[in-house]
Amino acid sequence: MLPNLLVQFGPFPVYTFGVILAVTFFLGIFLFWRAATRAGFASEPIFDLIFLSTFFALLAGRISFVVVSGELSDPLAILRMGEGVFWAPAFAVGLTVFYLYVKRRREWSFLKLADIAAPLVSLGQGIGFLGAEATLYLPSAAAVGAGYLGLFVLLMLGRRKITTIGIIFSLYLFGAGFLTILSEYLRPVKAVAFGVDLNYYLGGALLVGGFSTLVYLFARSRGLLALIQRKGTPFPVVGEVAKRLRFRLKIVHRFFRREKRDAT
Repeated sequence: MLPNLLVQFGPFPVYTFGVILAVTFFLGIFLFWRAATRAGFASEPIFDLIFLSTFFALLAGRISFVVVSGELSDPLAILRMGEGVFWAPAFAVGLTVFYLYVKRRREWSFLKLADIAAPLVSLGQGIGFLGAEATLYLPSAAAVGAGYLGLFVLLMLGRRKITTIGIIFSLYLFGAGFLTILSEYLRPVKAVAFGVDLNYYLGGALLVGGFSTLVYLFARSRGLLALIQRKGTPFPVVGEVAKRLRFRLKIVHRFFRREKRDAT
């Protein structure tokens, strides 16, 4: 086990878990910047994207933690990141800022950048959970940390095989959703704010987001999004999907009839 308090500088404590988060944060920044620039994205805008997303994510996570824990009377409480952040608001705000910044640059692809970021976020979460277990900040976190590291390996292997943009991101959402729910189930102190368990809702939202991303990718690959834009309503898509399914079922039916006839 690692000590909770690493060093004390006057009134400013430096926590071991906070140092682990800081090192992981800067490592993630470097790896994401290198991967994004190798993929053809400009260096300076990528740094702006990283700074804005992580700054507002950490700020939202820390403020929500301070509000729920009742530390608003202490003006320095927001600066003590090592004491903890709420993952649910941090993720939601960080992803929102990430999306809004990318949408402003029309030549950028949100899903392509999300595919690059997803494995690195998973790596950071894995290290963070293992650090929380080692410092006793969050007992029973080792299994979840190992799960995130396993998800990181899976996503990195998938990036070598999968060419469809957005699949890696959707797989991350599925894995992170399951692990978020598992983490909340295992932790002794729940992340409850105003009577609502935030992490259960976040886990469910991640699973829904993963499924919705796959549906979007399927619709785009089959030209259904263009059909919606042409018709101005999503309702014709239902008929189009049914039509294509009937066509494929007819092909399968004819194949088995031919196989049965050849066998006799």
